Amino acid sequence: MDDANFVFETANAAILRLTKEISWMEEVLAAESSLRSSPPATYADRVFANEMNIAVKTTEQNYSEYMFREALKSGFYDLQAARDEYRLSCGAAGMNRELLWRFMDVQTRLIAPICPHYAEYVWKELLKKDGYIVKAGWPQADSPDLTLKKANKYLQDSIVSMRKLLQKQTSGSKKGKTSTPNVQNKPTVGLIFINEQYDGWKKECLNILQKKFDRATGTFAPDQEILSELQKSEIGQAGNFKQIQKLCMPFLRFKKDEVKAVGIQALDLKLPFGEIEVLTENAELIKRQLGLERLEILSAMDADAAARAGDHASVLNSTPPSPGNPTAIFLS
Repeated sequence: MDDANFVFETANAAILRLTKEISWMEEVLAAESSLRSSPPATYADRVFANEMNIAVKTTEQNYSEYMFREALKSGFYDLQAARDEYRLSCGAAGMNRELLWRFMDVQTRLIAPICPHYAEYVWKELLKKDGYIVKAGWPQADSPDLTLKKANKYLQDSIVSMRKLLQKQTSGSKKGKTSTPNVQNKPTVGLIFINEQYDGWKKECLNILQKKFDRATGTFAPDQEILSELQKSEIGQAGNFKQIQKLCMPFLRFKKDEVKAVGIQALDLKLPFGEIEVLTENAELIKRQLGLERLEILSAMDADAAARAGDHASVLNSTPPSPGNPTAIFLS
């Protein structure tokens, strides 16, 4: 019932984006011999293939519900972001030919209802396909692997937080002074400590929250009932309950809020994937992104591994790792 919100700047930016995408595809097609021709096998390959499956399924649902703006987001912009991340993750090994060909095919089909002339041009002139894209049908896709998507988000979030920590450590934190980073003292070694499962009092708190959560209504029992359960628990009986309450309440509140944001899986004792496995498989990517020469992925539960922190052992005590939140220490 509203007037069309047509903005010339937005339209011109969209045309420029499509033009740049055509240029990128022409470059890829011209450099076909430099791409990896072996079957997709790396972690980055699996993530990129999964993102394409997610785009196909999500965009199909958006179109069927007439949510065209969301269809454009999931079928073009999100897909482009996944491609850009894939290019960054591959590094010197290069991108996989089979996956890039599938990307160009899928992206063109998904955007065809909104940009039909652009899609027809790409389909015939660049991809050299027969017939018209409007008759090509919807792309086939496997069921999305949501655990793999969570694992990749964990990886990317971890790299971002580690980069911020490294920048802070390199530039110094003195107020009012702009210190020039000392190249000689620049950290070259990274120690990443992982604790894949909640234990001790945090484990007890999560067990209580699981018990006091009503899945039918999606709500928790009153705070007084949760506190009463905490008092009866093993940790509640172990010492001064006021001190136990002071220790546990912030964590209980944090987890209750997290359930509202992401769902009941926030109360799991561990993530649905192996953190050490994900970080170890992507060690080269992390080193490249952070500019490190050496990287060690260590379990905080291993006493010998914890000893590797040396003079920085206090960091493990002040900010101990927990599921989804590794603790990084950088050494020169």
